[in-house]
Amino acid sequence: MTDTVTEAISPTVMLDLSAVRARKGLRDAADLLAHVRSLVPPSGTQRPDGQPRSKQQGSRLPFREDALEESDSVYAQLLDWTRSWADTLTLPLPITAGYAWSNQAGPQGFRSTVTPEGAHALTANLTTWLLLHDDKIRRHPTAGMFYEDVADLMWNLSKKFPRESRGMRPVLPRPCPICGDPSMGVEWRSGQLLDFTLTCTYCGFEGDTTALLQDRDVRTLMNDMRIEEAPEATSWWTKKQAVREMRITPQTLNRYIQRDGLKTHTADGTVYVNAGQLRELWRGKRSRNADARRPSLTP
Repeated sequence: MTDTVTEAISPTVMLDLSAVRARKGLRDAADLLAHVRSLVPPSGTQRPDGQPRSKQQGSRLPFREDALEESDSVYAQLLDWTRSWADTLTLPLPITAGYAWSNQAGPQGFRSTVTPEGAHALTANLTTWLLLHDDKIRRHPTAGMFYEDVADLMWNLSKKFPRESRGMRPVLPRPCPICGDPSMGVEWRSGQLLDFTLTCTYCGFEGDTTALLQDRDVRTLMNDMRIEEAPEATSWWTKKQAVREMRITPQTLNRYIQRDGLKTHTADGTVYVNAGQLRELWRGKRSRNADARRPSLTP
């Protein structure tokens, strides 16, 4: 987005969008930290700080030598924020907030014996607490700093330790203008707050993010966003899958193949169609039909 467009967006809307991005990160955190913790090399010796280190100098993939430090660092920062907000808002801490490896400088990460499952449970307790108190947090002057820090933590960790799963994403409570499906998902393309897409899960239509942020009802839309599992990207569907997913008839699918050049390939006697191209064809025809139904403005 241009600087002019950014300046036209209300600071309150920017805070709301930042809160949405942070909530997405918090909902992702337990799964992500469990994933990273599963990459810690096994059978370690003890380091001077009491944490395990692999006996091998270069563990083979999928183990990562940096997984231990990175997961500890993120967990410690989430714990710091939880304790800070509990103190600031005069709220009781979650019981598990004391389960951490600490030194004189404060929390440093997970205890050395924690398993990936344990890391998931401990992180989930913190993030659930933060999400439950989000309304109080948002009213505090330092909320923006917290949202930005959480989003950066989760974004950077997810890029260092990518997963097969696409994780969570916010979904706008507004129907797609092309297909009407209520699944306009918000996904960030980078760590920048305004660098996001608004894409229909069903037909792939991309909405106007600038128009969204300048919508008079945008604050209501932001507050009503739900966070759900992002669907996995699929390159090829069987013909039966394609008919079911796109809610079209087999005859329509065959016309796309024969007349519109929809790509196919056959494996073990089963015909597959290109899912992305099928969505584009369907969306284009739907859009043209909608344009044809609009009344002409010319006399």
